[in-house]
Amino acid sequence: MLDKVKAQLDLADRIVAVRGEEVARKVLSTHILRDLVGNLRTYTSQRARCLKCGSKPRRPPLGGVCRRCGGKLGATVFKSGVEKYLDVATEMVQRYPVGDYYKQRLELIKVELVETFKPTVEEREQQKLLVGDFA
Repeated sequence: MLDKVKAQLDLADRIVAVRGEEVARKVLSTHILRDLVGNLRTYTSQRARCLKCGSKPRRPPLGGVCRRCGGKLGATVFKSGVEKYLDVATEMVQRYPVGDYYKQRLELIKVELVETFKPTVEEREQQKLLVGDFA
């Protein structure tokens, strides 16, 4: 899909009768921004799935294991699936004068993604303290 969007924009740049910024604006509004928001919404409301038997419990157990077979529970939507159009959208907004609305909308989506995918305690790096005279 990403290759198709890039090819479509390259073709729009080559054809004199087509305005590239209008094509970019339409692709952003009808497809890319909607997919980003929809994928993020799906990620935040996803259900767990057993990796062994494939069952989807209505409420995932606190132990993190399947009640049917004892298999490990996993996610159904992943971070990479949510962010797959982010680079293309950023490139389109920088490359074409699509307007302030689309730039600001993309920035809001980026803020939502950062807030959703904050690093956990294990993923954060330990900050080092500076040793010196604090008297």
